[in-house]
Order: sequence, then structure tokens, then C-alpha cells
Amino acid sequence: MTPPGENGWTKRDTVAVTLVTAAAAIIRGVHLTQPGVIVWDELFYAPESCFLVHRSQEICTVGPGAVTEHPPLGKWLIGLGIEAFGYRPLGWRIAPLVAGILTVPLLYFLARRLLRSTLGAAIAAGLLAIDLLHILQSRVAMLDVFLTFFVVASFLFLIIDRDHNAGGALQSGSQRRGNFSRTWLLAAGLAAGGAAATKWVGFLALAAIAGLSLLWTMGRQTSHAWRTRLRDSIRAEALTLVLAFVIAPCLVYVTSFAGTIQGPILQWPWSLGSWGRHFLGIHRRNLEYHLTLNFVSPWMSPAWSWPLIKRPVTYFQESSAAGYRYMMAMGNPLVWWTSLAALGYLTGKIVRGRRSADPAVVIVTGFAVLYLPWLIVSAKRSTIFLYYILPAVPFMCIAIASVAVSWAQSFRRRAVGSGIVCHLRRSNPPGTDGAGADGTLLFEEAGFRAATCLSLGAPLDRRAGGGATLRGPRSRPAVGAVRTLARRVQRGTVYDRGSRHRGGGTAGVPVGCVVEDHVG
Repeated sequence: MTPPGENGWTKRDTVAVTLVTAAAAIIRGVHLTQPGVIVWDELFYAPESCFLVHRSQEICTVGPGAVTEHPPLGKWLIGLGIEAFGYRPLGWRIAPLVAGILTVPLLYFLARRLLRSTLGAAIAAGLLAIDLLHILQSRVAMLDVFLTFFVVASFLFLIIDRDHNAGGALQSGSQRRGNFSRTWLLAAGLAAGGAAATKWVGFLALAAIAGLSLLWTMGRQTSHAWRTRLRDSIRAEALTLVLAFVIAPCLVYVTSFAGTIQGPILQWPWSLGSWGRHFLGIHRRNLEYHLTLNFVSPWMSPAWSWPLIKRPVTYFQESSAAGYRYMMAMGNPLVWWTSLAALGYLTGKIVRGRRSADPAVVIVTGFAVLYLPWLIVSAKRSTIFLYYILPAVPFMCIAIASVAVSWAQSFRRRAVGSGIVCHLRRSNPPGTDGAGADGTLLFEEAGFRAATCLSLGAPLDRRAGGGATLRGPRSRPAVGAVRTLARRVQRGTVYDRGSRHRGGGTAGVPVGCVVEDHVG
């Protein structure tokens, strides 16, 4: 049974997302300019971002092409802050701060859509707001916080598109005419393109959302054979998928290089001096760099150790008469260690094939594609660091929230259902003799009657004549809960899991009241 508006946006959601975003902003923004020197990889990204906007080696201390192993979108964003506030700590850290803060409400919206729970969304966003690694990456001029922002945005837009088209809302004719009308799917592709244009890891997120979209399209097909459903899905939405997950991301990716490469654009890419030739040459050199990177750092660690927080990374340290100061990249044990158990639990739900595991599929997929490939990379390349896991951290937060919501709902069902004895039967509407003419369900407990039955987790005892009884030890809180519900029904309002109904009837029976099998 859900209260009014539980599956839609409520005032509680507005309050919750505002508070958690404000907390995230305060935590990340206080003393943003401290330390007042370049730390860790700001050594590379701050000067190059400066050069992108100022084109001055005198101001930025570097020339063109100083750092080219990552696409330029994240550096363009850092450069916007430098353009606004100058080449100083506030200038090169303001854009990461904004991206880090905005990721928190985006995660709230994503969790709210996935879990259908204000509590779950608040838990997920709240855990990200206090995650130590995300806090630090929001305060330094590095690329990982932008990557995380675009990844969360891409999954959010994908879920919105799925919800808008749930239940076969897209018909084949409208698909042929309206491939450009699925704006949220297009937005998901653009956001994933932004992730890829920040770091190549974003291509993994793009593959994940494309696969999930295709999976949900297959689920709307009527055939039983999976190969037939796959073929029909590709035929039905081939143009839509290509537009959203190929053309749109490529446009974002290629456009991010504008202003960083010289040469005629309209010449063939194999022509000497052409823009395309330089573009391909940069990617060949970047690929060689990532495949052969093998310098030794005291802070590098294998990917399997990241969730265990075995090797934090020191970004800055300073000693003085007043003491020591450190900036250290490490996860929040409350989030990271707990999330391992939560992800295992959700994976088990997927393996068992429960229908309720749909959110689990998204959560586990998001974490898996953004973390597991590093296990393969770490077998070939030792120069990797704990903060590479940052894009997967939001999915660790949602995993904990999902399990918390599931357990809370289970506890609430058992706590209320164990104290109820109720009988489901058809009623006779005024002026009729036949039982069950209007399909209304009556509650009977100690002589008390109402126009509904609260069936939350207690076992069903079937009776002859089309009835069903929920049995359990009686308790005053349980009976009180039922009578509160009954008063709502008597006022003419009954709620089910997804909508609001007036006047009772089987459409308004709370989820958990099984009607089809035993109401004769």
C-alpha cells in the first residue's frame, strides 16, 4: 500500500533533494581554494585547460599539446572557470565543484525513478554527498568528476525514456515517423557522448545504456524466442538506436576537439595536414600511451583492492609548526564496504529472476561496466589508481539504498500484516441481490467493516465460497493501522502501487491483496 503521491514527485522529495544538495555544496565548497597551490594531476590539467582558453604560454606555462592522453571536453569545462576567475585555484576548481554538486541531485532523481521511493533516493544521494572520494574529486581540477556527472546523467535520461515508453507506448507506426521524438533517449546518448569526450571510460557507459535500451525493447516484444525478439527489436528501433547511441555521441565527441586541432576539415583524413589526419593521429598516440603506460608510483594499486580501500592516494601533504595537512583520495568505508554486500544481494535477485529485480539490473550493470574492466586492465598495466573507480561510486550508493528500501518495505509488510485477520469477499451494492456485482472488497475484523482489506505480507488461507483469510496474532497497532486505512477508504479514496482511485473496486486493491484467484 502506498500513500498518495508516493510514485510521483511530492513535497517531501523537494525538501529532501534541496537539503541533500545544499549539504553537498557546503561540504565541497568550504575552503575550495585551499591549498592555494597545484595538487596531484592538477599539474597537467590546469595548465592545459588554461591554454585552451587563453592560448598564452606565458600565462599558462605550457604550450599546445602538453597533455593529450584524454579527450578535451573536461579540460574545456575547467577552462571555462579559468576564463571566468583567472588562472588561480578558484578558476581551475570551480567547474569541478559545480559538476560534483550537480551529480548529487542527479543521483537523487535517478534513484527516485528506479526505486520509486523518497527514502531510497535520499539515502543514495546522501551517501554520495558524504563520500570522501567524490568530495575530494569535486575540489580538484581533474577529469573524473565530469566523467561521473555525465555517466549519472546518461543513466537518468535512459530511465526517463524507459518510463515514458513503458507498456508498449511506442507503436510501430509512430516509431517509423517519430525517431526524432524520443528526446530523452537522445539526451542519454548525448550525455554518454559527453562522458566519452571526457575520458574513454565513458564509452563503457554508452555501451551499457545502449544494451539496456535494447533489452527493454526486447521485453516489449511478444515472441517467446529471444532471437526473434532481438531481431524484431532491431528492426523496430534500428534508426532510433543508431541516432541516439552512435550519431549523437559521435557528434559530441568530435565537436569537443574543435579548437584543439588545426587543418582543413573538408579534406580526406588521409590527406597530409588535414583535420581528420590530425584527429586520427592523436587517437593513435593516445592509444599507444594507455597501452604502454608503466611508470612506477607509490600510490598505484590493483583494481581488486579499490573497494577495500587498501591504497589511498595522497594528493597533497604539508608539515609546519602547526602540524600536518593532507589531501588524500580514499573512499568512505560506510559506503564502499557496505555496497559490496548490497551489490551481491542485488546480483542474487537478478540470478533468481525476480520481476522486482528490474532496478537491480540497472544498478549492477552500471557498477559492473564501470569497474570490472579495470580488473582486466590491471592484469596488463600496473599504473592505475584508486580514484579511477569514481564513476562506479554512485551505483554503489544506489545499491545500498535499494537494499535498504527493500528491507524496510518487507519489515513494514510483516509488522502490519502479522496483526490482521481479514476476510476478502464480494459485496452487494445497494439495490442488487447478486454477490460481487461491483467487485468491492470488504474488511471484517472483530465486527468492524470498511471498504478495503490491508493485505501486507500475511499468508493467505483460502476458503470455500471464494474467500481468503489473512491470519496472524492480533495486535492493537496492526488493527489501528487497518482502521486508519479504512477511514481513508470511507472518504472515497483507495490507493494502489501506481495510481489513485475513487470509490473502491478491484482497481484500488492494495498490492498484496490477491484478487484474481480467490474472489469468485
